Amino acid sequence: MMTHPAMKAYRSVADTSLTGRQADAACFRMLANELETAAASTDPTVRLKALARHQRLWSMIMKVNALDAGVTPLDERKLFVTLANQAQRYAIKAMLEPDLPLTPLIEIAENVRAGLEAVVSDGEQEFDTDIHL
Repeated sequence: MMTHPAMKAYRSVADTSLTGRQADAACFRMLANELETAAASTDPTVRLKALARHQRLWSMIMKVNALDAGVTPLDERKLFVTLANQAQRYAIKAMLEPDLPLTPLIEIAENVRAGLEAVVSDGEQEFDTDIHL
């Protein structure tokens, strides 16, 4: 049976695109890298820029998990909101206290990334692209 050209095009894009969890893991990998760079830098603007990005990412996570879309169980949403709150509170302290280490924020980002990557490697359900038209 012949595969429709549109399905072939979709398959080629789908094979190279990230899943949602992979994209989330990539965000946390980039965040951890940026925080590590900031921790090693003596430039206060590098530190503040990294902390500002940290705050934006966690704000988005908090907002998504505060809204009920019926996809994520309540206990998991509460966990993410609590983690976001704690990470943001520490980051605010780090903004106000330039000598405060960024290590806890780096560890949180790395732990979340590792958890997301573990879920992906355990086999995130993928779309079936073997539809023949």
